[in-house]
Formats: sequence, C-alpha cells, structure tokens
Amino acid sequence: MKHIIKWVSEARPDKDIGPAMTHYLVKDGEIRATNGKLTAAYPWPDDSEFLVSGFEFEKVLARMEGDEPTVTAFTDKVKVQSGRFNATIATMPTKDWAYPGVDGVKWLDIPDNFLAVLKSLRAFVSDNPAQAWAGCVALDNGNCYATNNIALAGCACDVGEVQALLPAYAVDFLMRRQEGLESWAWSENYVAFKWKTGAWVRSQLVIGKFPERAAAMVREAYDLEPTQEITDEFREAFADVAGLAEDTIRIYSDRMESKFKRSVVVASCECEVPAVAESKDAVDPVSIWGAGFLAPVISQATHWQPSYWPKPAPFKGDNVAGFIVGRKAE
Repeated sequence: MKHIIKWVSEARPDKDIGPAMTHYLVKDGEIRATNGKLTAAYPWPDDSEFLVSGFEFEKVLARMEGDEPTVTAFTDKVKVQSGRFNATIATMPTKDWAYPGVDGVKWLDIPDNFLAVLKSLRAFVSDNPAQAWAGCVALDNGNCYATNNIALAGCACDVGEVQALLPAYAVDFLMRRQEGLESWAWSENYVAFKWKTGAWVRSQLVIGKFPERAAAMVREAYDLEPTQEITDEFREAFADVAGLAEDTIRIYSDRMESKFKRSVVVASCECEVPAVAESKDAVDPVSIWGAGFLAPVISQATHWQPSYWPKPAPFKGDNVAGFIVGRKAE
C-alpha cells in the first residue's frame, strides 16, 4: 500500500487550490490525487470509498511497519492498522472531490522511442521560460521539440497528428515511472498515459504552439553530420572545467579552459575548433562558450560541430538533433 501512495503522492498539493485537492479519493477500485495540473490514479486493492486528508494519511502510513497495513472505511472515518498500531482518520464525503479522469479515452500504444526522446529533450527545456512553450516538450505531427532559448533540439517520433505542449512537470512524472508505461491518449485539453498496472496520469496542456521557424530549423539538423565526436574523454574534460567555470569555457584543439576566481582550470582533450581563417585569434584558434549553454548538448549528443558566433553550431545524438543558436562569447 505504501508504494501505491508514493506513486500518486506527487500529484497531491500541500494546499487546497480547489475543493479537497489535498485529499486522496478512493473510489471505483482506485486511488486518485490531483493538483489541478496533474491527476494521477493507481488501482486500489478493494472497493472502499472514502476521501481522506493526504497529509494525515501519509503520516499515519509512514508510522506503520511493512508495506501492507489494512485500511477499513466507515461512514465518516477510516481505520489504518498494522500489527498492534492503529489510527483513525476523519474523512469527507467523496462528492467533495470532483476532478475529471480518463473515462472514454481511446488508448494508443506508446511510440517506440517516445520515452528516450523525452529523456533527451528534457535537458533542453527551460526551467525559467520567458515563453510558456519553452517550458514544455512540444509534440507536433511526428516530431518532438524543445528549447532553452540557447539551443534548439528535437527528434522524429511517431506521435501521430497530435499537437500538444507537454509541460516539464508531466515529463518529469513520466521519467520517474518509465517501467510498464504502455499507452497514451490525448484531447485538445490534456494528454494521458497508462501503465500495465492500470495506473494512469493525465496532464493539462500548455496553451500555445512551438514556433514553426524553430521547428523547421530543428528538422534541418536531422540530416546534418556534425564532425566532432563527443567521447567519454571529452565529457570528462568538459565536466572538469565546467564544474568550476564562473562564466565561459574556452575550447582549443588540445584542451579546454575555464576560470574560477584567480585560478585557471585546464583539462587536456582532443577538440575540434573552427578553421583558423574564421577565428579572430589566428595564432591559437579557440571557440568560447557559456558553460551552462553547452552542458545539455554534451549530456545528450554524440557529435557536434563548433562554430563562431553568430553561426549556429549543429549537434546530433541517438534521440536528439539541433543547433546551439546563442551563447556568450568574448
């Protein structure tokens, strides 16, 4: 039972934004929780019906030994018992919790590479988006897109004719529950996902559309072949210098450098830099990057090709392709 509560608890808020939102509804053989954006449900082991404070229910269950305490519902309370320990929690009428579920939806198989694409693109979703669509992964007619306003990223994915902006919090919910995810459905207002266990979640969608110009640019990247392989050695060198970088990383042909206060951090590594003819520094060609701007690319791509600003720098991986279109340069 504790694993059931853990599964749905992420969808339960700490404050009642709507009627009884901080409560769990147990009804029709499942337990539900909602924060108004996500609604999650998991099969319940009996046909009980009750509406109980989530905070109190969780606290009581946490005191129980083992994973299978018994919960007995009465007219206005539930009794939770495990061994010699028991607690009684007051309940509310189930009609006080009235949030939509997934009745009548048409479930479809999850596309083969859907979770892998979401995982790669999540790294490019902005945590503080200036535009609402930048805080989402866009599902758009056979493609998925994301941007942090520095890099544009995407991948072909058989999502069909759906056009939806899937918020980062919904992506995160799925990423933490990948095992057994088997089907999905969508409407104009929400996207829903279902697991082999019978558990499901539905997420509200963000209003808007991923910019078509940006999407077209990402699709162009699908056919490019960036020349610099991002090897394990390259990743380790980047991690070493990026971890202490106060601002930018300088990439030379044989090393990466960053500055930390009065220190210079250097990691030896074979790197690709643009041709000397393009460089403002003809003696020692270098490309300069904001450390945070390059991090998602290094974490997800297998190849990239540095260039001099403002020329976009392409990158590509197993489940992602795109361009770095902006970064801080000296």
